[in-house]
Amino acid sequence: MQAHKYLLATIAILFAGQIAAQAADPKANTSTKDQAIEKTESTSTQAKDNIDKAEDTVKDILGDKKQSSSPASVPADAEALFITSKTAFSLDAKDESSMVDYIEWKPKNGEYRRFTQPIRIAEEGPTEIYYRSVDKAGNAETPKILVVNVDNTAPRVSLVPLEQLFVLDGVPFASKNNTYTIVAEDKQTGVASVNYSVNQEAPKAYAEPIKLENTGANLIKYSAADKSGNSSPESSIIITVDDVKPTIEIVPSFPLVEINGKNYQRKGNVFYVNATDKESGVKKVLVKIDEEEYKPYVEAIAVDSQGDHVIKAMSVDNVGNQSDEVEVKFSVDLTPPTSTIQKTTGEETKTEAPAAEGTKTTPAAEESK
Repeated sequence: MQAHKYLLATIAILFAGQIAAQAADPKANTSTKDQAIEKTESTSTQAKDNIDKAEDTVKDILGDKKQSSSPASVPADAEALFITSKTAFSLDAKDESSMVDYIEWKPKNGEYRRFTQPIRIAEEGPTEIYYRSVDKAGNAETPKILVVNVDNTAPRVSLVPLEQLFVLDGVPFASKNNTYTIVAEDKQTGVASVNYSVNQEAPKAYAEPIKLENTGANLIKYSAADKSGNSSPESSIIITVDDVKPTIEIVPSFPLVEINGKNYQRKGNVFYVNATDKESGVKKVLVKIDEEEYKPYVEAIAVDSQGDHVIKAMSVDNVGNQSDEVEVKFSVDLTPPTSTIQKTTGEETKTEAPAAEGTKTTPAAEESK
């Protein structure tokens, strides 16, 4: 400290001498009172500037001790290092003069402590690690800062189908047109990667919704990792793709009667609609009569109006597959036939009626006898 004062005084004297020399040998000018005042003020200002320069020179030579003890500040653009509590840090330092005496560190809101073993941060969330070294001459390094974000929680990940799955006896069914989005969430450090595989294929990075191409059972596995390296447990689901459309038929209670290429229904006839689906099952059956709109089938259909008719039917299974449309065309005849009776003569009757075998006929003359 004494050396610092002596050096500062020496430099100040040298600068003062330069100022005195300048004051003694001014440039040619008129010697008035105002000029004298201005010269005095100018000399005083220049002396102050030179003293400041002297102080700066001393700092350059001896170093600014205040700077080394001032608290460090985090740069505005400092990026956090994402870690878990398992991550350890070690400190090292070197000094080519008086050698390193010790290294110390502290968390953001803690006290400095000597570095003796690897550093681990248990508390989750963003924080700062301050560290510095001190040599054997007592010189302390300006504190340095490492910004870290501690995250010990793995991401949450789920598989979201575009169309809701239909579960039958514990088995999820879906149509071939369905797609699946993997949603991953990590509130601490953020999601770094999402991987998936289908039917034992090699895992690959998830980039767009998944579409299952194979009919039948499909196995999807998926997982996610955050920026700190935490990985979620691998999840899996088996989805059965139903790409088979239902079958449907219209059955009359009495067979239709074909007359001259036209089908007629018998009196009292009704029509039943049967639909089957061996995969996800039938969800609904729709029917329409003539020009009506499709409506749900609930009971046997009876048509009792005169004329030509058509019944159409279709069905949909539980994943949206639609059957082919089937139809039955028929006619309803409500007009009974008409009968006539004609009077006939006995003669005509005898003439027209053939004689029975073994019956003897005689002329009318003989009969009258």
